[in-house]
Amino acid sequence: MSGYFDFKPGKEMEWLELNLLFSNRPLSKALLIELSGENEEAVDGWLTKLEWRAKLYITPPYQVMENRIIPVRSWRDIPEYLLCVYYSFHGAGDATDGTKLFEDISAMALKNFINGDVYALGFPSGKGLNVFLDEIAALCYEERMIRANGSYKDDGVDVVGLKNFGDQRSASLYVLLQCAAGQNWTQKKKIELNRWTNYVRWYPENIILSISTVDYVEHKDWDKHSSSFGMLMDRLRIYNSLYLSDVRADLRTNLLTWCNTALGLN
Repeated sequence: MSGYFDFKPGKEMEWLELNLLFSNRPLSKALLIELSGENEEAVDGWLTKLEWRAKLYITPPYQVMENRIIPVRSWRDIPEYLLCVYYSFHGAGDATDGTKLFEDISAMALKNFINGDVYALGFPSGKGLNVFLDEIAALCYEERMIRANGSYKDDGVDVVGLKNFGDQRSASLYVLLQCAAGQNWTQKKKIELNRWTNYVRWYPENIILSISTVDYVEHKDWDKHSSSFGMLMDRLRIYNSLYLSDVRADLRTNLLTWCNTALGLN
């Protein structure tokens, strides 16, 4: 049927969410069977899983009632979340600036979560890692130490989150976040903490390692990935943290532009 994304086995939940966001119309069990070509038992399983997930959102984007999935928010309301769902379903290998936008989304979600400040590496472009490190050390009131290798772009860290006490002293709370918009995020290299604690004189006890992903991390995989990467910020946590406050006006404008240019929406 026209007007809906083609079904993709293994990405059932993303397929459901995309069709909800794009159409902004309820999806009945009968329609899902027709669109997917799957049997009733399979679709019942999807509805049960989506109903359980809906309970984890602070303000869920959908609800499941009487064998129907009912959209609560359209893509225009939450284009940042749309980017996450789309990249999880389709992959991030396009020629747009979507991966940079995902870093901005992750940074704002982290800022809201820690109720602190964030420093995004890589912006403005043209500044080397050592310049970023100089600025980060100053913001954290920590001593700047060894110089980073000149070939390192960001050394695995896209955003630094910091929660200072306001007393201009060191030893506050820091989050080193790597952002992964692609589907193969589990294969990313871990942040080399021993290098970062030599760039800046902060102690490991004050640092949380973290990774953001456009995927929803299933319960069965949670311990495996959190033990590897640290604090997980999957798209559910990004959603819950990002929309604790109004999205920054420039970020929202950029996301709506991305939806128009990359996905043909307006």
